Amino acid sequence: MSLGTVDQAAPRPAAPSLSQLAHVPGSKGLPIVGHTAWFLRDAVGMVGELSRRHGPNFVMRMFGNPVVVLGSPVAVREALLDKEKSFSSYWGWEHAIGELFRDGLMLRDFADHRAHRRIMQTAFRADPLRRYLDRMNPLIEEGIGAWSEQLHFYPSIKKLMLDVAADVFLGIPLDEKAAALNRAFVDANQASIAVVKKEVPGLSYKRGMDGRRLLESFFFEQLPIKRESDGDDMFSEFCRATDEDGARYSDREVVDHMIFLLMAAHDTTTSALSSIVSYLARMPELQERLRAEVVGKSSDQMTYEERDGLDLCDWTLKEALRMHPPVPFIGRRAVRDAVVGGVDIPAFTPISICSLVTHQLEELWTSPRSFDPDRFSPDRAEDKQHSHAYFPFGGGAHMCIGLHFAGLQVKAFLVQFLKKYRVSVPQDYEPVMIPIPIPKPKDGLPVHLERID
Repeated sequence: MSLGTVDQAAPRPAAPSLSQLAHVPGSKGLPIVGHTAWFLRDAVGMVGELSRRHGPNFVMRMFGNPVVVLGSPVAVREALLDKEKSFSSYWGWEHAIGELFRDGLMLRDFADHRAHRRIMQTAFRADPLRRYLDRMNPLIEEGIGAWSEQLHFYPSIKKLMLDVAADVFLGIPLDEKAAALNRAFVDANQASIAVVKKEVPGLSYKRGMDGRRLLESFFFEQLPIKRESDGDDMFSEFCRATDEDGARYSDREVVDHMIFLLMAAHDTTTSALSSIVSYLARMPELQERLRAEVVGKSSDQMTYEERDGLDLCDWTLKEALRMHPPVPFIGRRAVRDAVVGGVDIPAFTPISICSLVTHQLEELWTSPRSFDPDRFSPDRAEDKQHSHAYFPFGGGAHMCIGLHFAGLQVKAFLVQFLKKYRVSVPQDYEPVMIPIPIPKPKDGLPVHLERID
């Protein structure tokens, strides 16, 4: 591999042995499996324990290979900014999602990534975002208006966010296809943490790849219509989008990007809103503060101009993402020898930039395991103690392109939800979160909704 290039057709490079990483503190875990079983059973507990034992940067073994976990803010900054182009995102993610979400923006590197991002960026500018908000507001109103007094919040918000994404991203109602497409996304996501990455009937990776093929078929079927469309949905925007030199996406590139972005948009927002509502249901005083803010500072449906006037909503979203980051492990692989945060990284070493470590460092955060949105207020600004104390959307060239869209979705939902409902759970309720591949409540988050309008 030469600097700044990644040959995706080449075999996956062999990782250094554990002995070659003996200079990095850590442990090898169990024979053969290393830390894999612990990771799949309790990723949060595993990372917390290993970082307490060895410090914020350490080595562990996953799926047969040593992985260097980076959690100190200095190491995180240097790895994410990657000024020397030492780390490949493609090779960092290829093993987990290379086939499932192939050629999505996260699986592209360096000049190729920049070229694709420039084209995609046109779909996330202010005018398209304003149009997307206009489309999602009535869908949120209709969706939550039909909710019952007792419901499981996670599947309910997941369905609503998929309906919103279908309209905003695709410009079409999914109707009878919704369940199948949602299942395809769930299966593809779950397959990313499959131990056996082979299409064996009955195993999760085969279900994930079947889901991928269903999604491809759906998008290719819609593509000719969208190529001729003047619609304001994201699918149409992608079909028309060009960079400053007039470059545009091929049909295959449009499909690959849409599959990845539709998954990322509705699954990560579903996760964030489930985390927020779980805390609000257990913290009625915070819920009332938020309700007072949305009643006092927004219309019945949030307008684009009102998005920046909801400070407590912003802080609450940030705190939910600190506690339960949507991508808790950001994969990279070194394309050459490098040093980050004082840690020597040999060529081809897999690394994992881990917000689960950084977001819980006691030297950065007051009572880090407590949910406290006010830590993001200007008078405290705990996230500003270091440029990379907080990075739920990644950073550097691969900073999440949809972060502003995600913020719009969350605040648009909270404005309507908090004006319509008071949400609660039993006094002794404690949710159990499944942190990977994307955080979600294990029990679906059963809640009680009391109408207040």
